[in-house]
Amino acid sequence: MEREDIIQIVKSARLAGEVPDLSDRDLSGQDLSHIDLRGANLSGANLSGANLSGANLLRANLSGADLTHIDAFKTRWQGANLDRANLAGVSMIGVRMEAVSFNEANLSEANFYETSFRWSKFRGANLNGVNLAEAVLSEADLEEADLTNAILRLANLTGVNLNSANLKGTDLSRAVLDGAILTNITLAEVKLKGVSFDGADLSKNDFSGANLAQVNFSDAILAEINLQGANLKKIILVRADLSQANLREADLEEADLSQANLSQADLTEAKVTETQLAAARKLEKATMPNGKLFKPSAVPPRKAGKKEKQRATASGLAASLSRIKKRKPDDDAD
Repeated sequence: MEREDIIQIVKSARLAGEVPDLSDRDLSGQDLSHIDLRGANLSGANLSGANLSGANLLRANLSGADLTHIDAFKTRWQGANLDRANLAGVSMIGVRMEAVSFNEANLSEANFYETSFRWSKFRGANLNGVNLAEAVLSEADLEEADLTNAILRLANLTGVNLNSANLKGTDLSRAVLDGAILTNITLAEVKLKGVSFDGADLSKNDFSGANLAQVNFSDAILAEINLQGANLKKIILVRADLSQANLREADLEEADLSQANLSQADLTEAKVTETQLAAARKLEKATMPNGKLFKPSAVPPRKAGKKEKQRATASGLAASLSRIKKRKPDDDAD
C-alpha cells in the first residue's frame, strides 16, 4: 500500500462520516508523515519503521500495533489508545503523550527522556530498562507495571499510582513522588538519593533492612510498615503516620520525627534519642527502645514564682475592697 492509497482511504472515510479503518494493515516502512489520522482505527497494524513525523494521531486506536523503529518527530499522540502495542526500543525525546493508554504495552528499553505522560495509563505495561529521566508522569497509572532497571532520575511522579509495581533496580534519584500510591511494592536495589515521598502512601510495605537515609517522608502514610533494621539516618518523618510500624533495630540517628504519629509502633532496640521521640505527636501504646511500653511522664505542679505570688496577693486585696464597697450601712449597724 502506497502513501497515496492511505490518504485516499482516510479522505473517503471522512467524507462518508466514518472512522478511517487501517486496522491490521501492513504499513511497515511507510511514509505517513503529516497525515491526519485523528481517531483512525490502526489496531493491530504493522507500523514498524514507519515515518510518523508530524502525523496527527489524536485519539487514534493503535492497540496491538507494532511501532518499533518508528520516526515520530513532532507526532501528536494525546488521547491515543496504545494498549498492548509494541514500542520496544523506540526513541521519542521531549514528546507530549498525555492521556495516552499504554496498558499491557511493551515499552522496554525505550528512550522517553523529558517526555510528558501526564494522566497516561501503564497498567501491567513492560517498562523494563526504559529511560524516563526528567519525564513528567504526574497522575499517571502505573499499577502492576514492570519498571525493573528503569531510569526515573528527576522524574515528576506526583500523584502517580505505583501499586504493586516492580521497582527492582529502578533509579529514582531526586525524583518527586509526592502524594503517590506505593502500596505493595519492594525497594530492592532502588536508588533513592534525594527522593521526595511527601504525602505518599507506603503503608504495609516490607522495607526491612532498606537504606532510606535522608529520604523525605514528610506527611507520608507509613502505617503498619516494616522498617526493621532499616537505615533511617537523617530521614525526614515530619507529621508522618508511623502507627503500628515495625521499627525494631532501625537506625534513626538524626531523623526528624517532629509531629510524627508513632502510636503502637515497635521501637525495640532502635537507635533513637529521647529528644527525638519527645518531638513526636503520638506515642500511645508504642514500645520504646528499652522494650517497655511508653508511659507519659508525670509533669510536677509548677511552683508559683515571686511575680505569681504578688499577682495573687494583689488580686485578693482587690476582691476584699470590692466586697467592702458593696456592704450596706445596715450591715455596719449589726
